[in-house]
This record gives sequence, C-alpha cells and structure tokens, in this order.
Amino acid sequence: MKDGKKFCKECEHSNWYHLNTWFEELTTRFLPQFKLPRRIEAAFDIVLERIFIVPKIARFRTDFSIADIQLRSSCFIKEMRKRGATCYAMQSIFGYTTHFKIEVDDGKTFRFETLPIAEFANKYNTKIVDDKELTKQHCKKGGFPIADGQSFWFWQKRKAVQFGENDFPLVVKPRSGSVSRHVTTNIQNNAQLEEAIHHAISYSPTFIIERFIPNTSVYRATVIDFDFVVCTQQVPANVVGDGILTIRKLIDKKNKDPRRGASHQKQFTLYKIVENETTKELLAEKGCTNNTILKKGETLYLQKDPFLKLGGDLIEVTPIVHKDNLKLFSELARFFDTRLTGIDFLAQDITISWKKQPCAILELNNVPCIELHHFPSSGAPTNPAKALADMFFKYYLVPTLPGGVVSR
Repeated sequence: MKDGKKFCKECEHSNWYHLNTWFEELTTRFLPQFKLPRRIEAAFDIVLERIFIVPKIARFRTDFSIADIQLRSSCFIKEMRKRGATCYAMQSIFGYTTHFKIEVDDGKTFRFETLPIAEFANKYNTKIVDDKELTKQHCKKGGFPIADGQSFWFWQKRKAVQFGENDFPLVVKPRSGSVSRHVTTNIQNNAQLEEAIHHAISYSPTFIIERFIPNTSVYRATVIDFDFVVCTQQVPANVVGDGILTIRKLIDKKNKDPRRGASHQKQFTLYKIVENETTKELLAEKGCTNNTILKKGETLYLQKDPFLKLGGDLIEVTPIVHKDNLKLFSELARFFDTRLTGIDFLAQDITISWKKQPCAILELNNVPCIELHHFPSSGAPTNPAKALADMFFKYYLVPTLPGGVVSR
C-alpha cells in the first residue's frame, strides 16, 4: 500500500492518474471514434513505436520477467512461447508498458496492447464494450438481463441523488474503468449515496446509479472466439473455522498463502485480506473477536464486497455452470461481435438457468483478466490463454481474414 496524500487508497495510483482517467473519458465522449482499416492501424502502430524507440525513450526486450508485466499478458505470452513465438515487451524510461509485439512464422510481426483482441474483425468499435452505459443500452436491445439504472455527469449530483432516493439499495460506479475501481455497492440511504457519488467522480466525470440485487454472487465469464467459455465466482474475503485456530490466526494463515500478494503486485490474482471498519462491523454482528475460535467448517466473512483487492477468493465454477448460462455468455459475445470479452454477471446460483432467478449482466471488458481462470483459489484451473493463442493464429495469420496483415 502506498502512503501519503498524493496516492489514492482505492487505486494505489498517483492522484495524477485520476486526471488521466478524466481526460480519457472526456476525449472518448466528445471526440469522434474511428475504426481504422487494419493496414492503416498497423502502419500507425509502427510510426508511434519509432517515435519512442529512435530517441531511446523506450525499447523492446525479450528478457522481461513475469513481475515486470501484467499477469494476463504473461499467461498469453507463455502460451505463445510454447508455440515458438518470439515475444517482446516495451520498456520505457519509467518501466515496462502494456505494449508488446510477437514474431511468428519467419519474422512476421504483430503488435498489440495487453492482449490481442482482434478488434479489426469485430463489427463494432470497442467503445461499446468499454462504456458501461452503452453496454447496458445494447444489452437491453438484445433482451439480455440488466440492472435498472441511469448515467449522470459530475455536475448532476443533485439530480442523481433525487433519482436514487427512496429506491435503495443501490450501486454507484464510474461509467468507465475496470477491476471495481471506485465502485460502491449496497447503498442504503442518501448520505451513503452522496458519498458514493463523490467517490465515483474522483475517478471519472460520469457515473452510473443502478439497482443493487441482493443475495447474489458475482461471476466473471471469459468468452474467446464466441465458443470458448469459462467462469469463476468471486467470493468476499473470509476464513473457515477448523475448531482449533482463532480468527486472528486463521487470517494470518490465509495471508501467508504464497499465492496471495499485495494489491499492487502484478504477478498475483489473489491478495491478502484487508482488515478495516467493515471487518470490525462484521465481527461485531457475529459477536466475534479476533480471539474467537470458529466451529469446524464455519465460514466468517470479513468483507461485504467480493473485490479481489480486499482479499476475496476466486472459485473456478465452469464445470457446474448451467447450460443456459453458458449459452447466454456465448450469445452475448456474438451480439456484441467481440472475439475476446470478460462478462461480469450477477446471479443467485450459477447452476440454475438465468431465466429462473434474479440476475443481471453488469458490464463487459474487451481486455479481460484471463489470469483469474488460470490461478483460482479453488476449483480446477482452466486455460483461456491457450484458446486466445488459437484465436491469434486464426485471425492474425490468415491472409483472407481482416487480421491477415503483416507489419514488419
């Protein structure tokens, strides 16, 4: 955790980072978005790359480590290396970036940011996926389940409060962004709503208020090339009693798991349990203290939200997902015509058809966290990186397809 007033406790980024997220949001909203032909896009990528490479502001390296780059990128790169590809990561004077290039088949070179999403083969611009309000509107057109809500600008705080009051519980979240940054759930009154709005607009000039669906779990489905579907369940930070250890020792034991790191470390999907005021409230509700010994098999939740940054768990549930839900995820990807997407889905029970329970598509992400499926806390890991490598060779290397353009 980074200390000091210059860093946001939520993002663990410099407060200047918020200026950047605001700028990106405003330019996306007010500047026209063009989908360039693949050849022009590839040429532009090369020119932009040389602007940084020639004056030695940045360079591509093959000797980077997993800790240097995002874990989702390293999962894909490991799979590509198995297939004989040479992989480069761009290192700037400030550290490694999210820009990569891959050489395959006798020097054919392809560039991408974070993951190859084959956007050139999609019908729509990625804006429709990255913008939560546009996603909601498009889902509604397709008859997909969504949570009722509305988006607002930062100057519409009073209007937003009036919209939300007397309709609790609610959720407030930035209109753009990922990994649950600046999201507040289960808002119960006007005071909490105002605080949540302030929290959201510190990250983004626009935010969404939507209905909170209680007694549900958050699931993350990843869909690759429409037909490969995997799913994990996100569970709030917790400990399970063994009838011997105190709650304090159970927390310490779980935090010592080598699979759990600090929230700023790129090579982890699971993080140490965060203990805060919410933790104290939940302990008090159960009449527990740190010295309480839980019964064997008894689960105690230490956070209300299932956010990984708070120490939540990941359960790989793909084998038990109802076939209607798998079909829902696949059809959603096809409706958005996106060949790589992460879907946040709210439901009471993933083993029951979405048609028979309260549920909602929360948002989509065109650069999903595929590592969640590779490194769950429980359940058999799945391998979306392999499916993504298959997709890469299908769309990037076949000349007759839109992606069959080689940049050298």
